[in-house]
Amino acid sequence: MNGKRSRATRGTWLITTLLLASVTVGCQDTGGDGAAADPKPDKSAGASKAPGTGKGKESAKPSPTTSKEPAKPTQPGNEPSAGALTCDQLRNAALQTPSFHFPDAPAGTVAFTDGRWEGDGVVIELQPQCGIGDVTGDAAEDAVAAVKVTTGGTGKFYGLVTWRNDSGAPVPVAAVSLGDRTPVVSIDVSTPAPRQATVVYLTRGDSEPSAAVTIRRSAVYRVTEPTLTELHHSDTSYTP
Repeated sequence: MNGKRSRATRGTWLITTLLLASVTVGCQDTGGDGAAADPKPDKSAGASKAPGTGKGKESAKPSPTTSKEPAKPTQPGNEPSAGALTCDQLRNAALQTPSFHFPDAPAGTVAFTDGRWEGDGVVIELQPQCGIGDVTGDAAEDAVAAVKVTTGGTGKFYGLVTWRNDSGAPVPVAAVSLGDRTPVVSIDVSTPAPRQATVVYLTRGDSEPSAAVTIRRSAVYRVTEPTLTELHHSDTSYTP
């Protein structure tokens, strides 16, 4: 009886020992199917937390090429050169200002509206003859154009005006009168040198009546503010 109990006790103890050994070995198994009890986290997982760091602790740093200083203002004298004036700009430009007087125009400020001004019985019209180029010597391209002044009588007085290029805006600075009923044919500006305007217009001899035009004159002018000074001219016969 006691022998049977002893054998049963030894059997129970052996089974218990084997079970404990099996559990111990299972807890240490990390191979094969990778079923470890406490797997370590993947160190590469933090790389997606912050661009460019790989640690997930710092924000992205600015590119070394990014400027931290604000743009510096353009220094005087470094401004881009103004574009050339256009003949079309003159159609709404000033003709006479408090500091500049146009011959044959009445007193006061005169400015074109679509190429025309009217007041005090006088009509002033911008003519189509126009030349573009630097005639004032500041490297910006100016404009020289013909103007007609019509009074209440038969007079139709023609003149030339130079508009200086002031940062892209036309400012009248020089003028000359060509006389009564002397229509302008063409204006050509030569630049960069000698900065002159060649003007072709119709006129007559000193002893001929004002209604007649018998001479085709080609005259060369230079700007000497506030006037246009004639340097020389040549004449050919003209028959209407």
